[in-house]
Parts: sequence; C-alpha cells; structure tokens
Amino acid sequence: MNKLIYSLPFLLFHYGSYSQEIKNNKIDSNFTHSFSLGWSNPLSYISTNMTNSSYNDSIFGILIDYQFLDEKKTINRLHLKFSPFYLNSNLTMSNFLVSYTKGRTIHHKNKINFIHGLGAYYKCNIYRNKQVSGIPAKWSSDYYGLGLEYYWSLDYLLKNNFFATILMTINLGFHQDYDPTIFNNNNSQEYWTFKTANQQIFSLAIKKML
Repeated sequence: MNKLIYSLPFLLFHYGSYSQEIKNNKIDSNFTHSFSLGWSNPLSYISTNMTNSSYNDSIFGILIDYQFLDEKKTINRLHLKFSPFYLNSNLTMSNFLVSYTKGRTIHHKNKINFIHGLGAYYKCNIYRNKQVSGIPAKWSSDYYGLGLEYYWSLDYLLKNNFFATILMTINLGFHQDYDPTIFNNNNSQEYWTFKTANQQIFSLAIKKML
C-alpha cells in the first residue's frame, strides 16, 4: 500500500503531461518566465504556534520560485524555501530546501492554471554564528536530505500578469537524523532513513509573469 501511495505522484505526472489539451486560453501565453515570492509553511506555522509543539515549524517560512518555459513547453522550475531566525547576531535558516523540477500544464482555462512536475531536492538546516574579534563568522549545517520532489500548483490570475498561487509538494528521499537515546562522547548517534520531508507541504505565493 505504501508503495502505491509513493508511486501515485509519478503516475499522475506521466499521465497528466499528455492527457489535457490547453483550451479557452485567456491568460497571456507570450510570457516564458515567472518569479514567485510567498509563505512556505502556513499550515505548520499556524498549528505549531497554537500548540507550541515545534520550534522549527513555528518560524515563518519564505518561498522563492523561478520558472521558465523551454521550446518543448516544459516548465523548468527552481524552487527555494527556508525559515529564517536571527537572534544575538546568530542566523538560523531551518528547513532550507532547494529543488529543480520539470513540469507541465495539465489544465489551462480562463483565469486558472493547474501545473504539476517532478524533480530532485536537497535540504538541510543552515547556521551562521556571529563574528568575534579576530575570528571570522562560522557557517555550519545539519539534518541533510535529498530525494525526489513532486509538486502540484494552482495559479489564479489576479491582474496585470500577477497570479495567486496555491502550491503543494511531496518530498521523498534519504534524510539525516539523530537518535536521542544513544550517546557517544556526549553526542547523539547519527543515522539515515528513507522518508518524506513533510514540514512544508502546503504553500501560498504571489507569482509575476516576466
């Protein structure tokens, strides 16, 4: 059953890329580039701030997205999201994720675009410790992960080639974690596991066609 669930996005991508013709087009199709800025974690941000259950997910998440259309009408998408936090001159970017995907329009009518795609992602947490006299600032990272990303988005035309975007992503891959019950020289034991990265499944953004 789990294999079927994990395979579903890839089956949908294969089928949807060829099954839906574009018709009743009222969106200007001459634009081949777009830039999006948005909120990467609205659901986890609201729920965890109500319950105070997770420090990382209680930080406001930022989404940056660039897309371009190639000669085959494939949507090439470079996607970046993270939750920044700055305290005592120390910078933390938790749930930092960058992905590159290729997608297709599966429905395009009037003011609405439905798009989906598939690609690869890399994630981690990034830290920058403050600089002190004679010592440069130190960068570090942990909780790495990499794997496949499937995304689905709905774009609604607002005005002058500005769109409101609802984005859903599924990330499945290998992720670094630590066992809090095993200690070695006061450090917990590192291990890797195959799982979904589900911190930021649902996102909201504003897209501008360029």
